[in-house]
Amino acid sequence: MKNFAYGSNLSIDYVHDYCPSATLVMRAALPNYRIEFRRYSENLKGGISSIIEAPGELIRGVIYDITLDEILALDEFENVPEGIYRRDTFLVLGEDNAWHEADLYRVTSPDGPFTPSIQYVDLMVGGASQHNLDADYVECLQMLRDSLD
Repeated sequence: MKNFAYGSNLSIDYVHDYCPSATLVMRAALPNYRIEFRRYSENLKGGISSIIEAPGELIRGVIYDITLDEILALDEFENVPEGIYRRDTFLVLGEDNAWHEADLYRVTSPDGPFTPSIQYVDLMVGGASQHNLDADYVECLQMLRDSLD
């Protein structure tokens, strides 16, 4: 199955903890949305991300190929059965300039926004750098991280 990662799951090392089969397909973007930190994590002591509609904006991320059984396990990790997050299918624009169906996770009932978790943003920055996402996008994530010190 195809999964669009835009938050902590940008880090392939983090994803491999839960989905060892995950392989990078390509970089991609989700137009007309932005990332906001709309769920508070007690474990991470800060906000964790979701997508919010935002005409004209763009989320950078990657598409992974993950086996169905591992996606179902990721559903458990992302609290889908409890209704905290949901997995939806979106069309994302791949670096090949083609549209691809990919599932992503987003908060079911957004709260906040909350001050982002430093650990969470570190995963985002690391993953965005690792996958060579757009330099301006990585810089914005780094500026967000720097603002949290």
